[in-house]
Amino acid sequence: MMVTAVPVAPAGSAPAPPVAPAGSAPAFWAMPVWGDIVVALDGSPQSRGALAWAAGLASITKSRIRLVHALASPSTGIGGATRRVVRLHGRRLLRAARSELFALDPEISVDSILTDDAIASVLGALSHTADLIVIGGHASGAVRDVLFGRHATRIVDEATCPVLVWRAQDKDSLPRSPVVVGVDHSDSCSRAIDAAFWFADALEVPLTALHVGSPHRRPAAKDTELEQIRTLDWLRERVGAASAAHPAVDVHLHVLDSSAEHELRVASATAHLLVVGSSEHCTWAGPRPGPVERSLIHNSGGPVLLVR
Repeated sequence: MMVTAVPVAPAGSAPAPPVAPAGSAPAFWAMPVWGDIVVALDGSPQSRGALAWAAGLASITKSRIRLVHALASPSTGIGGATRRVVRLHGRRLLRAARSELFALDPEISVDSILTDDAIASVLGALSHTADLIVIGGHASGAVRDVLFGRHATRIVDEATCPVLVWRAQDKDSLPRSPVVVGVDHSDSCSRAIDAAFWFADALEVPLTALHVGSPHRRPAAKDTELEQIRTLDWLRERVGAASAAHPAVDVHLHVLDSSAEHELRVASATAHLLVVGSSEHCTWAGPRPGPVERSLIHNSGGPVLLVR
């Protein structure tokens, strides 16, 4: 079952600067002034793409970008001379990233960190004062998941601020592609909705609110239409406060009975940005990614923002 509704924006409404929805929990999209965007660099094309994405956002928000490069752990057995070469390479990588940012926007404030500590631990510590962490998402696969996936999962687990995992998309699909937000009943989803509307408003693109129900829950034929209406009404109400705070955003509502993991992954391939909350709750550390979000960390078709 797929149900779609498209609330039409008021005629003649002019784009407005992004504003925070009333009652939003304190978060980067609810602040009048942004602080730091932390970008992890490893020299890969994915991390360069993440850097360019962060630069575009920093130009909008006037944020400082903090570049972080983690050297190989001393426990890997690298000798002193080799380690000096590795450190020199790390400095050159950070210097090149600074130059790239200056070329993109000379007004962006930048600082950099070269560390011997594990990247997940460093980013976790920085997340306490950062507004956003941006990392490159490596292609998934049995070997690649062992080498890179563990780092991405640990980074998302340890971070206390939102984390964006960047992946390349087909450039032809980007200019007017929507921001897509996965909608459920969780508290973190409420914050994800606020974030999605902020980005859609700032980027001047539409927003798609996607709710995926269970493919195994099939109402009787006579109740199907009523069930569809109730679900759409719930979804419209779920995003109502954020929609009212961002009247310039054209909102599309979609309801599907399918696999959430599959539908969100498909949506991410053509979305300007996919935004999801952390649906699995851990009492000692707050919300953490559930199985669907963990799958998207490794297999999304484009940039995905995970909101705690």
